[in-house]
Amino acid sequence: MIENDKITAIRDQLEACQASGIVLTEVDNVGYASGFTSVMDGWNLIEPIAGVFVPANPNIPVTLFLPEASLISLVVAQREGQEIVYERLRTYDMLNFCETARAQDAHLSLPVDLVNQLSVITQEVEGPCAPTILEAIGACLQSYALDNTTVLFDDLRVANRLQRRHEQVWEDGLDVILACRSIKHADEIALLKESGRIADNILKYTVSQLGIGVRWSDVEKSVAKFMIDQHVDPLPGSPLLFGGSYDLVFRPDLFRTYFDRPFEGGEITILETQGRYRSYWIDINRTAHIGRASQAYKDQHACVQEIFETLSKRLKVGCNSAEITRIDNIKAAQRLAAPEKLLVVVHSVGRAPLESPVAFPGTGLHAAKQGFQIKNGMVISIDCLYFGSKLGPSHMENVFLVTADGSESLYHYPLDLIEII
Repeated sequence: MIENDKITAIRDQLEACQASGIVLTEVDNVGYASGFTSVMDGWNLIEPIAGVFVPANPNIPVTLFLPEASLISLVVAQREGQEIVYERLRTYDMLNFCETARAQDAHLSLPVDLVNQLSVITQEVEGPCAPTILEAIGACLQSYALDNTTVLFDDLRVANRLQRRHEQVWEDGLDVILACRSIKHADEIALLKESGRIADNILKYTVSQLGIGVRWSDVEKSVAKFMIDQHVDPLPGSPLLFGGSYDLVFRPDLFRTYFDRPFEGGEITILETQGRYRSYWIDINRTAHIGRASQAYKDQHACVQEIFETLSKRLKVGCNSAEITRIDNIKAAQRLAAPEKLLVVVHSVGRAPLESPVAFPGTGLHAAKQGFQIKNGMVISIDCLYFGSKLGPSHMENVFLVTADGSESLYHYPLDLIEII
């Protein structure tokens, strides 16, 4: 029987909703529950490559589903010290990759230790290699007589197909897995703290690349390379969100603006470096001014910083995220030229930037207006983003670990306005 914090958390949720198990096939959910990742995850396929079944009954094994040719990746994970959580394996044929892997090669001589490791792993495989991952999942559920019980799924297309083929009874499992993911366990907290130190280094490097005569596109490329060298996967398109061409308004997506001429001085740059470190999200935000800023702009930034620090002190166990974001009771907000243009968002962070335990769809207005209860072990981002057009934007953001005693920031780079002189 597996003794694992995440599996235990999932089982507690399953018991609360009286489900017999949950099938996870979304990439981040598979990684969360089992630790299994694949290089093919980067393909961003619209259907699953791998899956994991977590039963409510601890006497039924946790089962990992993967292509037969990917069994070798479990050996690689072992050698790299990466724990993969499962008790049984079920395999399927992915395209004709597995056929090729099974083909004999008279010139191949595997090391004895690798053969032995593979031998141990293959003994954990149940049943024959299935034609598809759906058949592998269906065979597993039927083998434990769970096809007539309610099983939760994070992908309703998978659930629907299994219902049609095997008459599987199912319900939506998204709320269950997000409730689990929003509370971080010791291994995740250690990793997120490590990512915080890396985030500070990334921001320090980014600032070092700014200056009059420098092109923003060159900064982006340089920062992206630095992040990759730190084992961070940058946000696609650009590792940074930028407000340097803030003439009238940002683009409709709020952040991205096109800016590809040398800095002349006077530009405002939004240094929100984003990416994933070992599958966990980095999201740090500071504001820099190319050249000396006016006193009026300095005062505005200091005002936003005062608001941010006030909001941060509210982050405690038992609070509601929507209450934390209130600015009508903060005097400093009234000193802004357009207080209504201050965007404040509190959200949970982990394998994705939004892991908040709110009802689907979690990006709806209710997620901000109704909020969610802050719990011990959550990792929370507070975004304080001012979009006022009189002087230009002032942004800042930190990620905090919530503890029984309050909260602590995972990022330590100063919030003060950065002037590039």
